[in-house]
Parts: sequence; C-alpha cells; structure tokens
Amino acid sequence: MLGQIPVERAITYFILLGIVPIALVFVYLISEKNQLDELGSTIELIEEAVLMKDHKQSSNLAIRQLFKDADHFYIDKHLETLVFLDNEIEMLQKLSEDPNFAIDDKIKRRLEFLTGASNNMSFSEGVVHSFPFFQETMETQTHPVEINSVDLKRILARIEGVSIGPHHPGPNRPQLMITEFKLDKKEVMDNHEIFQLHLNVLKREFL
Repeated sequence: MLGQIPVERAITYFILLGIVPIALVFVYLISEKNQLDELGSTIELIEEAVLMKDHKQSSNLAIRQLFKDADHFYIDKHLETLVFLDNEIEMLQKLSEDPNFAIDDKIKRRLEFLTGASNNMSFSEGVVHSFPFFQETMETQTHPVEINSVDLKRILARIEGVSIGPHHPGPNRPQLMITEFKLDKKEVMDNHEIFQLHLNVLKREFL
C-alpha cells in the first residue's frame, strides 16, 4: 500500500510527521516559559510585600523606640503651663504699679484675664482608644487663648517636637498630632498682632 503513495506525497507526509513533534515541543516550551514568567512575577510581588512589611515593622519599631519614655502628663506640664502675651502683661503690670497712673477697670480686667486661667491652654481628655501596641486619646482645648506670633512658635515647637528658633520641645514628648487648628486675627496692639487660637490634639502613647 505504501508503494502506491507517490514519492512526493510520501515525502510531504514524512516532513509533516517530523514537524508535529517539534511543534508540540515548541508549544510545551512556550507554556512552561509562561508559567515560569508568572511564577517569577508572583515571587517578585511576594518579595516586595515582604520588604514593605519589614520596612513598616522597622518604622513602627523606630517610632515605638522614639516614644518609649513618653511622659503621660506632657500636655499638663508643657502646654497647660504656658503664659502668653508676656510683653503686654509686663506693660500692664508696670502701669498698675505706677503710683502716678490711675489704673482703670478695663486695664485691671485685661491683666486678670492674661494672668489667670482664662487665657491658659486647657485640654479635656476624651475616651482612650486602645490598640495592640499603643493607645490614643483626643485632647480637646476647652477654650480659645489669645497669643502672638512668638507664643504660636512656642506652642508648635512643643506639640510638633521640633525646634523653632529659640523655642524647643519639652522632654519625653508623646506622639502628638494636631487634628484641628483655628487661628483668627483678633486685633493689633502697639504694632503687635494678637490671635485667638483653638486646637485639638491626638495623643498617641506606645505600650
């Protein structure tokens, strides 16, 4: 029967029979290569995820180390004790102590306001939210205070933990983040601007 097949057709059959295994091997190799490429991509994604996780853990450990000795009463000691508008207080005190100057009720009330609790920063602690490695407390300012630009720098230095000119943060600062900040220009006295400040702070303490 094979003898009845023309030589040209038999050669074609043999060529096709030789090509088919090669084509199958080629398809198999392509399939394997695609699987290897997918596996390589998956490995890269896993490596990136591991690196990101390690970086995040290292960052978290660094932050926990930075704030490990934080003072729970930092706000009480370093914000609520601040006295503002020193220059105006000094001027009013000199006027009130001058026997040649008749101090009026307006000046007296102003001095009492600046040196009393009404113009001291006071914060109310909210509910403490606990997490596996830290706890957070919202500190809400109970009333606005009057300040000048120098006072503002002192406040921000103590909250943000950075030095601003001659103003520095206090020791053992917990992680503090300003969540609300409102600064209104109130008036200008003796070429000095006075602002009214109200802010809320999130306090984070690591366990």
